Amino acid sequence: MSYCNTNVCWNSDDVYLALIGGCLIGVATSIHYMLMGRVTGFSGIYYSLITFDKGSWNWKLGLMSSVMLASCIMFKIYDNGQSSILKGASPSYNTEQMLTGIGWAGCVISGFLVGFGTKMGNGCTSGHGVCGLPRLSIRSIVAVCTFMGMGFITATFRYWVVNKDFYGPSNNIIPLDSYSTISTVFLCVSVALIVLSFVLQNIQDKSKIVDVAVASLTGFIFGLGLVISGMVQRLKIVSFLTISSQVWDPSLAFVMITAVGVNFITFRILDKPVFNTKFELPTNKTVDLKLILGSALFGMGWGIGGLCPGPAIALYPEFTIQIGILFMVFLGIGQYIANFVVEKTKDVEIMSKPLL
Repeated sequence: MSYCNTNVCWNSDDVYLALIGGCLIGVATSIHYMLMGRVTGFSGIYYSLITFDKGSWNWKLGLMSSVMLASCIMFKIYDNGQSSILKGASPSYNTEQMLTGIGWAGCVISGFLVGFGTKMGNGCTSGHGVCGLPRLSIRSIVAVCTFMGMGFITATFRYWVVNKDFYGPSNNIIPLDSYSTISTVFLCVSVALIVLSFVLQNIQDKSKIVDVAVASLTGFIFGLGLVISGMVQRLKIVSFLTISSQVWDPSLAFVMITAVGVNFITFRILDKPVFNTKFELPTNKTVDLKLILGSALFGMGWGIGGLCPGPAIALYPEFTIQIGILFMVFLGIGQYIANFVVEKTKDVEIMSKPLL
């Protein structure tokens, strides 16, 4: 059964794919949690990579590269992005500008807000949503409600009020017939980076090579889940966040529901992880202004661009300057500045005073 409106058409297959993809995302994060005792938060993983965190850089490189590898393989299998499972991802700049075109300036704004917000709020849709909600974390519940609400407000405001050219030109400068070659390049790059992560870990501390293996498995399954669920389709994400009978696509709600449902069960199976002495869970349980402000800014960036760190990595086989460079670079810049602001305001009572 199909449900169509002016700009979006979704059907029962979208729901099935969302359920399957959400299940895979839940399985991936459950594997990481049960084997290593870790929460899979992509914004934190990305920040550790760009700051070269010595204690975790290798396994985080393996995880991120495996997300890219899974996406590249899916891209190759499904007709180089021309099938419905990938339709509406980054090359859609030319065909769906009113709903998805964010242009060069839009990617800068979106990337910066997502980076600043996720660093200040300590999480995104994966850390707070997929992994925080199943643990019934009050911070995560508040964060998810905040960034989801702000995402709906921003995307809806953008659709109804902001002119489509406000964010600058959104045309994709890479010819569509080049994507077969581009996806092959990034497939090879992802494999090389995964190998590198194993080699570096073997040199530095061979006893912890299981960290890289588990992380790589987690990333690969997570990447499959992102593609199958539709989380790499910016059109679907922005449509989900846009309150309008003409464009709203509710299918992505099933992704979060399924992933959280899987983790709600699996997170309670073991008393301690298989390959670690304890669960490495966030110790901060305070709901403060930093959490609210950071989550709100992340929601704004998400509503503008329809992207968060995980799906952005998975879009490299459909490489665009807008996402592959501008969004990712300003995501990192936003995180750096947020970290500076947090450090400078850590003694300011209003920023850290409990609100609940």
